[in-house]
Amino acid sequence: MKKLALIPILAAALILAALPALAAPVVAMDPAPDGQPARNCLDCHHLPNLASNEGVVANQQLCLECHLKESCSREVKGTKVPLVVNMDLFATSRHRWVACLQCHGDVATSPHKSKVGAQCLSCHPIHGEAEVHSPHLSVDCAACHHKSPFVELDKKTGQVKLAHVNLEGKPIPLTEHGPTDLKQDQHCLRCHVTDNKVGAPEMVLPAKGMICFPCHTASFSIGSWWFGLALLIFLIGVVSGGLFYMRGRVAGVEGSLHDKVSRGSDQLWKAVFSRQSWELVKVLWFDVLWQRRVLKQSVRRWFFHSLIYLSILARMGLALFTWLVYELWPSSDLAMALMNKNQGFVAVTNDLLGLLILVGVVLAALQRWVFKGEQVVAEWQDNLALIILGLMIVLGFVAEGARLVVSQVPHGVAVYSFVAYPLSRLLAATGIDWPAVYGWLWYAHGLVAALFVAYLPFGKMRHMFTAPLSLIINRRLQ
Repeated sequence: MKKLALIPILAAALILAALPALAAPVVAMDPAPDGQPARNCLDCHHLPNLASNEGVVANQQLCLECHLKESCSREVKGTKVPLVVNMDLFATSRHRWVACLQCHGDVATSPHKSKVGAQCLSCHPIHGEAEVHSPHLSVDCAACHHKSPFVELDKKTGQVKLAHVNLEGKPIPLTEHGPTDLKQDQHCLRCHVTDNKVGAPEMVLPAKGMICFPCHTASFSIGSWWFGLALLIFLIGVVSGGLFYMRGRVAGVEGSLHDKVSRGSDQLWKAVFSRQSWELVKVLWFDVLWQRRVLKQSVRRWFFHSLIYLSILARMGLALFTWLVYELWPSSDLAMALMNKNQGFVAVTNDLLGLLILVGVVLAALQRWVFKGEQVVAEWQDNLALIILGLMIVLGFVAEGARLVVSQVPHGVAVYSFVAYPLSRLLAATGIDWPAVYGWLWYAHGLVAALFVAYLPFGKMRHMFTAPLSLIINRRLQ
């Protein structure tokens, strides 16, 4: 016990012995700026209260002691690039009251050098389809939002970044902090021009609208005027089809349209919010999703039909899930992964489902035009639907292969697109100017997709919408 009592005494002696060392002045790491007193390590290596204006100003003043001098520069590949902050631009930006360390979080190190640059995504979420059309995940934020118009492709990382020198070989300041006028498409011309070296198509393409959701991650917007036209024709077809359906007996009622709508909707809600709701779930699962009625008629026909129908539903489900994740958690790793068409899971899934749709179309066409089974009636509506759908998928794969060529996706990443990647190697061997052609391929695929959506309510494929509704309203439950 007496030995244990010595422990506090020894600890107190050690603390007293260390006090002189703790009280010793800290030696400055670097020479102080001209006319300034010598600085200690903690002048830089501490975090002020950045939640207050005083802390923000204190941090900015510390950094500007050097970054306001004309001599402040950084050597990049043998070129001295200015690091002088232009206060005329910075003072008018939205980041005027943001501390330097809040964006440049890794500069308070020794040596004093940023390895990753400003981390915009620590505050701002990535752009979705509605903001920058297809999200530019391979483009650094500063490449669009920086005042300098010069950009380059970093082939090590695959990122489009600011160039350190302009076309005349003059160094470009990296700290202009000047806002870019994003209200016009002029900033897009940094990359989307003829003979660009950053892997961008020459055309500035429109956003993917809501009619693209059956296959792609899109936005609930019109997108382009011809997307809007296709959507309008689709809605006209749905309304006209509904009015035609209402001419017959609905839920046992043969009266006026008002009576049919009233009785049908009343019966629908009673079925949903009743003990039979479980029966409705079974109808949706077996008859609508898995096409039990088609399976009873013909296994072969069900197989062809399911390859097309279920693959489209799966792609639509992935697109809607991606949109939902982005809207709820735009800065999450899951959102970043799902929105990246080059991500392994997304690339494999998209190519696999697209290939299954194409196989289903080819088998259905062979069944109708070559083998001609007994139960097959090759109506022109079915033939037209197969042609439009097959052409849309083929153009989609060709456009995707061209995108891999144009954007110079590394082979180790592009290989996950197991259909589009081999196709991209064939396209690259042709010597065609794919940056110029890609835009036309995109428009061709988009126009055929718009034609497919506009045609849906008028062809036999309208049963995708009418069959589930008819089953529920009439309660054909088994």
